[in-house]
Amino acid sequence: MLDKELIRKKFQKSLTTYPENAPIQQEIALKLSGYIQGKYNKILEIGSYTGFLTKEAIKNTQFNSYLALDIVDSYEYIKHLSPKIKFLIADIEETELNEKFDLIISSSSLQWCNDFKNVIKKLKSYLTPNGILAIAIFGKKNLYQIKETFDISLDYPDILEVKKLFSDNAKIIEEIKTVQFKTTKDLLRHLKYTGVNSLKINNSYSELKEKMRILENEYKNKLTYNPLYIID
Repeated sequence: MLDKELIRKKFQKSLTTYPENAPIQQEIALKLSGYIQGKYNKILEIGSYTGFLTKEAIKNTQFNSYLALDIVDSYEYIKHLSPKIKFLIADIEETELNEKFDLIISSSSLQWCNDFKNVIKKLKSYLTPNGILAIAIFGKKNLYQIKETFDISLDYPDILEVKKLFSDNAKIIEEIKTVQFKTTKDLLRHLKYTGVNSLKINNSYSELKEKMRILENEYKNKLTYNPLYIID
């Protein structure tokens, strides 16, 4: 089970550093927003955080109400985007919403859930009859360099597993993005400043130096991101 309190604290701490250190997440939000253009009555966003997706969604849609939900108190980052935005500090896995939405969106967030399958089921139950669920998550190959070096990783879903959770008409797109860092310290700093170090790394100083050598020599200070876009 993920330590949600640790995750919340790490992402709370990364609020000020996230925007300039998360270009991949920003690219993902921008691409996802291209699939949701239209008019909606009510929109729900899961994991709004510093507003990468919020900003693009507001540009690309017309709506009457917009509920943004995040485990971190980050309303300051999005409240200026629209007077129609309401914000809720909550964990989607532990929260019940007694309303329906025409569009539910989430970008680079749902991988932090303990039970992704159950969360998708819950989100579907919040949709109006013709509602749309549009999310971007990360697949099995995501940050594999960190998994193989430190033996830690989130339980990223395989694309075949993902397809089973959605309708036959769902649009599912997989990408591979590689980020090159000048040094191993830059790579680790990137993980820290984007909150990804919410996973516990329990290594001694000598062990950490050895892991850093592996990241430099075997993986050439590169990280792989594996975004999956799902529109259903």
